[in-house]
Amino acid sequence: MKKISQGCLCIEGKNIYLRKVRISDGNEQYRKWMEDPEINQFLESRFEKWPVKKLKKYIKNVNKNPDYLFLAIIHKTSKKRVGNIKLGPINRRHKFADIGIIIGEKEFWGKGLASEAIRLITDYAFNKLKLHKLTAGAYISNLGSTRAFEKVGFKIEGVKKKHYFYNGTYVDAVLLGMVNS
Repeated sequence: MKKISQGCLCIEGKNIYLRKVRISDGNEQYRKWMEDPEINQFLESRFEKWPVKKLKKYIKNVNKNPDYLFLAIIHKTSKKRVGNIKLGPINRRHKFADIGIIIGEKEFWGKGLASEAIRLITDYAFNKLKLHKLTAGAYISNLGSTRAFEKVGFKIEGVKKKHYFYNGTYVDAVLLGMVNS
């Protein structure tokens, strides 16, 4: 982890780095991710419209909440923002938090960037924030997300049967977790 010139948190990996999502990231690119049915098919936010103004307000609200860490995923070589990862809400009493992630740039799908981002935020959560446990969830059909978390060491802890309504039917939710060892 290091600080970058703007004085904001930067968590650097091999192929990507994570930095705080900025108000300026609430742009047309982000709007397209949020409204593309292929990208957002497993996101609960898919049920809403996301004009740029609403995205900027969302970013502002999440960033001022101390129980969330909302980070942009930046591809180091291309300098392109390829997605976001969010840690939170952080439960400080029990020392756990949830992770959510989106890789919005399809050209970067299947390249291991989601796993790298999850690994970076996991290391930060365990080593800097001293959290005890991290959790995540996925639709059973979202194999890419489940695999990305499992690559980092998350384990499937349970399944909520017929939990989400997806493509005209109810599907299971996979619950993943990882304890700080």
